[in-house]
Amino acid sequence: MGGSICYHKPANRWYIQLYWQGKRYKIWRYNGDPIWHEKTAEKLLNKIRAEIDNGDFQPKTYFPDSPLSINQYSKQWLNVIDVKPNTLKDYKYSVNSFIIPFFKNKDLRHIRYNDIVEFHKWIPRSEKGKYNAVSCLRTMLRWAWRNEDISKVPPFPRLSQGEPPEIEYLTLEQQEMVLKHIPERHRAIFMFGMEYGVRIGELRAIQWDCVQNDELVIKRAFADNQLMESTKTNRSRVLGLTPYAKKILQSLPMTSNTFVFVREDGRSYTNKNLNKIWSEACKKAEIKKIKLYNAVRHSLGCQLLDKGFEFDKVQKVLGHTRPEMTRRYARRSNESITEMLVDRRAKVIEFSVNEMNKNS
Repeated sequence: MGGSICYHKPANRWYIQLYWQGKRYKIWRYNGDPIWHEKTAEKLLNKIRAEIDNGDFQPKTYFPDSPLSINQYSKQWLNVIDVKPNTLKDYKYSVNSFIIPFFKNKDLRHIRYNDIVEFHKWIPRSEKGKYNAVSCLRTMLRWAWRNEDISKVPPFPRLSQGEPPEIEYLTLEQQEMVLKHIPERHRAIFMFGMEYGVRIGELRAIQWDCVQNDELVIKRAFADNQLMESTKTNRSRVLGLTPYAKKILQSLPMTSNTFVFVREDGRSYTNKNLNKIWSEACKKAEIKKIKLYNAVRHSLGCQLLDKGFEFDKVQKVLGHTRPEMTRRYARRSNESITEMLVDRRAKVIEFSVNEMNKNS
């Protein structure tokens, strides 16, 4: 395939004509613009020949609204990927807020390492936000490679989420203080969540078929109020029913044959319901403002580690896929560390002071 430069007199424009894989193509645009000059046409033809030699020539790239332009391809990608609702929501945000505004109609095949570095610098967000947006781009390019739309995925710079925020959690005593201020009708779901440290979406999704033979099976989760037949990690986990958990379940009125924890109308709780109840109870208990997720899930992890339980056991309870996620709970603020050191020596200090007073 040699290809040729042609001139269309009525339109006063140049175009490229070529035969490729048994089909004839006429390419009228270069970088989205009409080809007004012969030298531009020559440049385009040389570029096409190089792409054919490299094995990455795609005719559809050179037509208007090319599906290989970032603008078009990313929208199509969002429509066909099969991911959980929360993940899709995050991807849409990254695509519409950052990827399309930065790359616009740039050809997917022409994204290079330097483009990605510049994109990372340009994103007006924290390190965590930058990480999410660049990771979304990488996921899309990997999809394009698997779909044979591009011949290779460009190298990406090493990404960092920055220093993770300090884990906020409540002690068991603080949890009990807040529970006292939660209306009795709603208290059970919070108590059960604190017992097992499950994600809030998993807690809301527990059904009676998950409770059997003295075991609790975590196998479903809500994502944006959509019930999913899988957890966040796509793994089910089995936990034994503790005496505390059994008492909670035995105290529940059977108002639903499906969900274990339901509102007065028999429907499952929403995140909005639970967060409102939790915030009001924290205020009444005069406990520092803390997210419900932290108060339930993070708190159990920190409490178990504070009691000296091994990392691998805590990891199994919480269903973490990576040990690094569990090790975050080992971090404490200087203030928390100081409090623990003071508590450890409290009686010794009191005894020493008394002895000093006797001797003086």
